[in-house]
Amino acid sequence: MNRNALLGLAVIVFGTAGLGVGIARVAPGANATDVAIGFAAAVLGAAIFLVALRAGRRGRAEWSRWLIVPALIGAFYLDRLSERWQLALLLLAAGYFAAFLGTIVLRVARMRS
Repeated sequence: MNRNALLGLAVIVFGTAGLGVGIARVAPGANATDVAIGFAAAVLGAAIFLVALRAGRRGRAEWSRWLIVPALIGAFYLDRLSERWQLALLLLAAGYFAAFLGTIVLRVARMRS
């Protein structure tokens, strides 16, 4: 395995583990409304990824590198939210991450064919 493959594997492992642990921490008290909000957030997260992916391909995403700053600042306040909204944000991130992984799988499949 080359260095990029190992880095990609680390991103997948740590991303999956982090989201899994976070969801496992806040999900046990969830009711049907929380699950519905979380599902909608996951779909929104996947849609956000697809929009960002499309904007990046067109070369108009110079602004996107600055999104990490509000995301990191917002992470400090995540525990202040209710468990419902913590679950929704974690599932939004899971939807984004799932779309990211799906894109990687499709690209690897195209490379091998």
